[in-house]
Amino acid sequence: MKFLIFLTIIVTIWYVVRWVQHANASSGPRQSAFGEPRRRTMPRATDTILCARCGAYTPTDVLTACNRTDCPFPRAG
Repeated sequence: MKFLIFLTIIVTIWYVVRWVQHANASSGPRQSAFGEPRRRTMPRATDTILCARCGAYTPTDVLTACNRTDCPFPRAG
């Protein structure tokens, strides 16, 4: 008789744990440890300019010359 009561308690606990896990899994987007939803960060795009001499693309925010002597962009430093 004690074995049946023990088995009933174990099975009940197992079903409650499964029900809670299912309820948490279907509650919406996952959250980080700090409570706010997780967001994927995308790398920022930058504008580029095509060099008329060598055909390389150079970012517009950092215009530096390449190793060519006829490069139209200013030399760094």
